[in-house]
Amino acid sequence: MEELRDLSTEEKLKIVTNFLLSSPPGEADEVFNDVRVLMADDPALQTGILDALREYNTEQYITVKLPGQENQVLVSKFGQIENDLYLDPKSHQAFRFDHMNRRATEVEPRPPVEETEPLRTAVEAAITNYVEDHFKDGVSSVYSTENGTITIAIVDNKYNSSNFWNGRWRSTWVVNPESGKLKGNIKVNVHYYEDGNVQLDSNKDIEVETSTTAENPAAAAAAYVRLIGKAENEYQTAVNESYIELSENTFKSLRRSLPLTRQKLDWDKILNYKIGQELSFTKIAEPGPTSNK
Repeated sequence: MEELRDLSTEEKLKIVTNFLLSSPPGEADEVFNDVRVLMADDPALQTGILDALREYNTEQYITVKLPGQENQVLVSKFGQIENDLYLDPKSHQAFRFDHMNRRATEVEPRPPVEETEPLRTAVEAAITNYVEDHFKDGVSSVYSTENGTITIAIVDNKYNSSNFWNGRWRSTWVVNPESGKLKGNIKVNVHYYEDGNVQLDSNKDIEVETSTTAENPAAAAAAYVRLIGKAENEYQTAVNESYIELSENTFKSLRRSLPLTRQKLDWDKILNYKIGQELSFTKIAEPGPTSNK
């Protein structure tokens, strides 16, 4: 701590920013409270860390409820209109997002991009059904992005702090309607912290393609979602299989299957021997009868 006090405010901000950007799912508040103690300068922290909070919230697909709405919407760079102004394409509204307190305000109508709206709407409907079927608490947004592309963002969070673990799934798919190509990226982060600190941080890029044209938006959307579902299922299966391999083979190879004597230990025999020792010690310790004189 004494070394930290000797650092300049800029140097401290650089350190605490790295901590914040590495926050596990659902634990950003705890990390923020910890770095406040390290920083020991609230005004400088709240001013200097705002860019980091903006980056973290948009990269992690933080969700928020708009005033007067029950459904969650995504905060992402694909819907970023300006610094703190974001688009909810589903409701055709823009909202201002407070990155420090994670609240949405100043909701206003925002007209869609007419050229891509028919396809975007069809993809949105298909993706909404897909997310409802495959993600328990999933939230999705479908954006009209540059060069006529459609970008799909999906997030699902599972926070289980009472059992010392939290997790987040994020997937992003950029659809090029002209070529039929989909470029995807899947990120999974899980943090387990009971009597330790273990994290899974997985990142995979995927490319798939369909021959279905965008002339029929509904048919094209169905084709995109089939490809996405197949790719994401294959990824999840691969992750599950890698953990089985890790548990059954990799971890076992890190230790000897037998001790140096090349003989298995008879734990029952050792336990009985230990109990026998304790009983013998108890008998020795017992005082003998005293004689009356």
